[in-house]
Amino acid sequence: MGPVELIVLIVGLAVAGLAKGISGFGLPLIATPILAGVFGPRMAVSIVTIPIFAANSLLLVQGFRSRGLLRGLAPLIVTSVIGTAIGTLLLAKLDQRAFAILISAMAALFLARGDRLLGDDQDALRARILGPVICFFGGVLQGTTSIASPLVGSYVHARRLRPAEFVFVLAALFEFNSIVQLIGYSLQGLYTPEIVTLGLLAVVPTLLAMGVGIYARGKLNEAVFRKFIVALVVVAVVNLLWRTFLG
Repeated sequence: MGPVELIVLIVGLAVAGLAKGISGFGLPLIATPILAGVFGPRMAVSIVTIPIFAANSLLLVQGFRSRGLLRGLAPLIVTSVIGTAIGTLLLAKLDQRAFAILISAMAALFLARGDRLLGDDQDALRARILGPVICFFGGVLQGTTSIASPLVGSYVHARRLRPAEFVFVLAALFEFNSIVQLIGYSLQGLYTPEIVTLGLLAVVPTLLAMGVGIYARGKLNEAVFRKFIVALVVVAVVNLLWRTFLG
């Protein structure tokens, strides 16, 4: 890498870390295309799994006070992990275009009508069914592209959690998914010494910028935070469609 490419990578990872610290997602959304421009798509997806794991670990530690939420996440985590495993193992057999359209439509639906679909009672039957289904498809998306935020982010947004709770729930879901990714990619021999080294180096600017993002999140009121989440989900959907049809 030349100095210009190195600067672009560092700045890109820092911006991705900043978004992750504020919202709980956005790291692979921003970092993967930048890494792909230098290393290629397959290598980029492998590299970014390492800072993703580190970032979610930090968010879980930082949001430890919200750990009580984990008791209600078991069905979501289980289906999300299953979806990630399937996405990791069956990547080559998936119809990426049809899948991208389906995910984008579901994300748009939850942004527009998520509150009505889930209702006010999170223990109601429809909420208990929709949650695991959404997280399953989100897991498949993470297993194939590392970017589950269009779907999972829009779903959790519809639950109207406080900012700290929103970030903690996403970090918990994505952390389990990233563990499955790490194991699946390791079994496929994707983690060469070069990829592991690059992934570990990517952790540094990512976590430093995340600290700034976490601080900034504490300064946002809930209304501004929710608008930021909607904007980031829209960017995630556009990014997914662009990479699928024009990338």
